[in-house]
Amino acid sequence: MTNSLSLKIKPHAAIIGAGRTNFGEQWYKDPEKLMIEAGINALESVDFGLGRKDIQACYFGSFLYQTTNKLGLVSGYMARELGINIPMNTTEAACASGGSAFYNACIAIKSGMYNVILVGGFEKMTDRFNKIIDDLMFAADPYEFDAGFTFPSLYASMMARYIHDYGDDQRCIEALAQIACKNHHHAVNNEYAQFRREITVQDVLKSPLVADPIRLLHCSPISDGAAAVILTKPELARKYTDAPIYVIASQQATDDVSLYTRESLTGIKVTRLALKKALDEVGISMKDIQIAEVHDCFTIEEAIFLEDSGFYEKGKAWKGIYESYESFKNSKHIPYVKDGKELIVNPGGGLKADGHPVGATGIRQIHECFIQLRGEAGKHQVDKEINLALCHNIGGTGGIATLHILTRDIYE
Repeated sequence: MTNSLSLKIKPHAAIIGAGRTNFGEQWYKDPEKLMIEAGINALESVDFGLGRKDIQACYFGSFLYQTTNKLGLVSGYMARELGINIPMNTTEAACASGGSAFYNACIAIKSGMYNVILVGGFEKMTDRFNKIIDDLMFAADPYEFDAGFTFPSLYASMMARYIHDYGDDQRCIEALAQIACKNHHHAVNNEYAQFRREITVQDVLKSPLVADPIRLLHCSPISDGAAAVILTKPELARKYTDAPIYVIASQQATDDVSLYTRESLTGIKVTRLALKKALDEVGISMKDIQIAEVHDCFTIEEAIFLEDSGFYEKGKAWKGIYESYESFKNSKHIPYVKDGKELIVNPGGGLKADGHPVGATGIRQIHECFIQLRGEAGKHQVDKEINLALCHNIGGTGGIATLHILTRDIYE
């Protein structure tokens, strides 16, 4: 296919297959079994000529498996299950563990070290359901934990500040609830999603208060699941498939772990840094992106992304969200609109409704963009031609971010 943007860059890597498990409460599956299920699904999705013996390395992302499942040396379990003795690496970057593993795998492919890599992310959180709130605070500053903060309350601080600074009427409160409603609406036809049901603004605003002003339906769920993709060198991609997806930008940025030492409570610096580098790498702007997988562990994070990315002006995202939702709430997908430009965010439901098994999320985002770009998303396929997709994965409250841009076009 001819690339309408006429970009002249060499891709980092090509994705030739992708697979995942359902997200939700997987009580009777061990985490390594979930990863194997996703990995086998990814291998089987490759059109032709690829077997386990062709995989030269594996990169896995997971945050809490040692704590939640009393499991260590996961590479050894993967070697046993896959029946191959190759280099395997496990990355921990909190909620960005999957995105960071993918970033490292892209470097390995681009360096020429490997031809074919399996990249996976997994988490089994329900085994430690009663302690998971404390466990997640490993990704926060110990002083925040000692002061009694949880992750919902850290994001509640960000949401409260945003409302204080920019929310001049009730529509701001409703807009942040509309994000949850939009993502649930997108997940209804996603066969893998944890929550395949509609919710209303009033459902969100009447749900139990978790940490003022965050309510239960502002939050992503506790989830189990895994996702995997197969990477290869761009020049080898068509050996394995007639429809490769190319990684044309892969960036990562880091910042302070603690919220109280950040420049702002209403912006995430690592998003701005990683996104600018990714867009500059390709030579495009946000107006060229058609779908975006955005990290929405709490709804306020999606609103902040829309401002950090420059899609909406600072403090104006909630207005854009409100107007877009009211205009398109009966559509199959509800886009965000500015100056005639439409951006579909989280077409499969995002973390909020598809689910958030922490280490799997970054790879699940890649999987979603892969199937959308190839027109293979089934009933939740976006009803327009898609060529450029973005994946945004955050760790903690903004201590790390990864940004990846994918396309179905060939870049010489």
